[in-house]
Formats: sequence, C-alpha cells, structure tokens
Amino acid sequence: MIEIETYLRDSGGKFVQVDSCVTRPIDADYVEGAARIVIHGVEIIGIGEWDYVDQLWAYMASMVPQLSTAGCTSTYFPDQPIELSFRRQGSQVLVSAKSDASVKKASVSASDFVAALREAGVVFFEKMSKLLPENADSYSKSRRELLS
Repeated sequence: MIEIETYLRDSGGKFVQVDSCVTRPIDADYVEGAARIVIHGVEIIGIGEWDYVDQLWAYMASMVPQLSTAGCTSTYFPDQPIELSFRRQGSQVLVSAKSDASVKKASVSASDFVAALREAGVVFFEKMSKLLPENADSYSKSRRELLS
C-alpha cells in the first residue's frame, strides 16, 4: 500500500492538504509544506520533515526518469540534511530517507510506486499552478519531467 500526500503550511503554521488549499502561499519563492510518503504503513517522510515543498517535488519529479534509466537516484531536501533515495531491486523499489540519526525505508512494486508518485505529483503541480500562476512555467516543466 502506498500513500502520497502533499501539505502546504499556512501563515499560522498549520498544514493543509494541497488539494484543499484555496489561498496562495505567502512566499512564491519559498513555499513551505510537506510531502508525506507512506509505504506498507512505514512513513518514509512526513509533516515532521517539512521544507520548501515545491522544490522538493521538483527534485522528486526529476528522480523518476533517473530511476528508470539508472536504477537508482537520490536527492537532498532543499533546506535540510535529509537524503531521499529510490533504488530499483528487480521489480521492486527501495524507498528510503536518511537523516542525522535515522533511516526509514520500505520496499514496494516499482511500477506501483512510480504510478502513485506521478498521480500525487500531477495533483500537486496543477494545484500550485493555480495558486501561484507566476510559477506555472516551472511547475509545468517539473510535471512533464515527472511524466517522462
């Protein structure tokens, strides 16, 4: 089972699911929020690892074609020493997040994971294009990369 959700952090510090957001983020250059990835009940990343969520999604979007061509890919969060990695293992993918003191990981069907990541990413980039139309070109580019 794969759950991928995205949250934006509002001016009061509350996290709101992106598809429920109706107000634009405060700063179009530094959009605070969180991506939550849960695989078989293991939360790989979540609200506790909030960061600049549109940048994180752009990084994750670029990881999808890299996973397909190289079999493994990783990135660091925009403003934290957290490494997110995807490593193909046959028909499975090992998804892991490594921070200073811990490693969280789970394995899942690669095709199911990529499909879930694409679905959640498309929802995110489309919603962000509406909330921040001045960033729509970069969101569109990331969306295309995610789907390639």
